Amino acid sequence: MLVALTMIVSLFAASCGLAERAEQAARSGEDGGGNVLTVSVFGGDWGNAIQQHVIDRFEQQTGVTVRVQINTSTLALGQLRQDPGIYDVVLLDSGVSELARAEDLVATLPEKQLTNLGRLTNRAALRDQGGLWAVTMGFWSLGIAYNTEKVAQPPSSWADLWDPKFAGRVAVPTPATTGGLPLLLASAEMFGRGPSDVDAGFTRLEQLKVAAYADSSGTASNLLQSGEAVVAAHYNSGTWPLADQGLPIGWVAPKEGALAADSRWHLAAGSPKRDLAAQFIDFASGVAAQQGLVDDLYLAPADESVQPTGKAAERMPWGASGSLKDLRFPDWNVINAHRQEFTDRWNKQVAK
Repeated sequence: MLVALTMIVSLFAASCGLAERAEQAARSGEDGGGNVLTVSVFGGDWGNAIQQHVIDRFEQQTGVTVRVQINTSTLALGQLRQDPGIYDVVLLDSGVSELARAEDLVATLPEKQLTNLGRLTNRAALRDQGGLWAVTMGFWSLGIAYNTEKVAQPPSSWADLWDPKFAGRVAVPTPATTGGLPLLLASAEMFGRGPSDVDAGFTRLEQLKVAAYADSSGTASNLLQSGEAVVAAHYNSGTWPLADQGLPIGWVAPKEGALAADSRWHLAAGSPKRDLAAQFIDFASGVAAQQGLVDDLYLAPADESVQPTGKAAERMPWGASGSLKDLRFPDWNVINAHRQEFTDRWNKQVAK
């Protein structure tokens, strides 16, 4: 009996040891001879496009195995806070990206290894005193989506969200989304003394008669799809897939300017695979990957030499015509400095 018990204990210890070594191997790259990269990306249509145009091609050309984890930016940030080495490469939206950098959760990139860096617009290469810390995958924006069957005259201004004929049939994003706080500051600028006049912004948003508040891009799309909302402050990249499904949905960039955002590649601070991660990010910034992502997701390219083709040309973040210069880029450092304060006030005053 004692011998059997000893064997059981030994086997259990051995299995635990194997599991621990497997975890360490995955982290250190011993599994697969170091040719394993763990990457956090978004899901849905975005995940499918990234898999097709970036991950699959990268694996085919390099022989590297990419382990994919589907996340939102907020979830990925929380995981990095728990373990900065849980991923090698992380895709984060603007706003959350700056938070990750401020908390030293993403590292400086080795610029000399990024052969495509010189092709990117200045806005797509994010630098601070420490160097290059993020590379944009693509730009998108918050504008106005509307039901083409139920809205006779397409909206043209942010002020149209407050048009009495849309009362009770409007959706706007909450601060939990990328566009929520930029919309607050845009409202402050339109209806107050400037973007710092947040009292005016909160007052106007409080007066807005909504069908519902959208705490994600998917929620806004669902509200439009169900007909509960006929007008919504929504992303171009989230709206046009609805039209692709045959739904009567259009999207416009307001005359005051759509509110810009972007999604960015980062090197996780705790990753031991700095060179391999840089190779992946460089590949994702190449012309072929950019072209596929731009055409499939209606993103404005980080590489301005890449031009959208087909219907994507009319579905850019600035609308059917324009450029990055026509977009309004928020100051995320200012927003993040007041993020919790503004979110708490939103919950008490607007979403009460």
